[in-house]
Amino acid sequence: MRKNLVFAVLTLFSVALLAQDCDFYIPLEEGKGFKYQNFNHRDREDGSQEMIIKSVILHDDHTEAIIETRYYNRRDRLQHEGEYSIRCKGNEMVLDIQSMLDPDLMEGFEGMEVSFTTTDLTIPNNVSVGDQLPDGIMEIKVSAGGMTMTEMDFTTRNRKVQAMEEITTPAGTFECYKITYENFIDTQAMGFSRKSTSLGVEYYAPGVGMVRSELYDENENLESYTVLSEIY
Repeated sequence: MRKNLVFAVLTLFSVALLAQDCDFYIPLEEGKGFKYQNFNHRDREDGSQEMIIKSVILHDDHTEAIIETRYYNRRDRLQHEGEYSIRCKGNEMVLDIQSMLDPDLMEGFEGMEVSFTTTDLTIPNNVSVGDQLPDGIMEIKVSAGGMTMTEMDFTTRNRKVQAMEEITTPAGTFECYKITYENFIDTQAMGFSRKSTSLGVEYYAPGVGMVRSELYDENENLESYTVLSEIY
């Protein structure tokens, strides 16, 4: 879920006119693809993932892109695939948090009633060092037979553009904006409560998108990281 929250998340002439204002998160160009390698805290490769721009749709007041994702294990075997959507409106990218949910999480709720309340993540295209970015919030309520079984609150908060840094990955060297944030999860299930916090760092290159992400526990110990390995 967190990695999916770090992604992994985004032209026809008329579409390109609007998409030029929203290429910070991911270029809006149909068929364009990105491959990422995932590593654990010991620098051991843990798998990889692909993001492909499946379609770009021009609406009256915004552009919508459908992103196809594929996740592979360390032996390069496909584990699961899915889709999520993003919207470009003006010079702001909006990520549909609900569509980015880990499929494994939703399979666990099969046969139950699931409701969502969300405040989507937004990424302005014209960020500057020192900017504070809006929070993203998703609340999930799971019920069965009229009884609430589980309530989960996911919040991405304290998002800030910290610096400009040069980042090198297998895909090249990029001048990137460094964005830091916190992920907070509050789970209530059958009278039990569990809260957890993790810290994230993401590096975005204008015109390319994310080239590196890092995830830390609440004590700032590195848990995992992801790097851009190929653009095609």
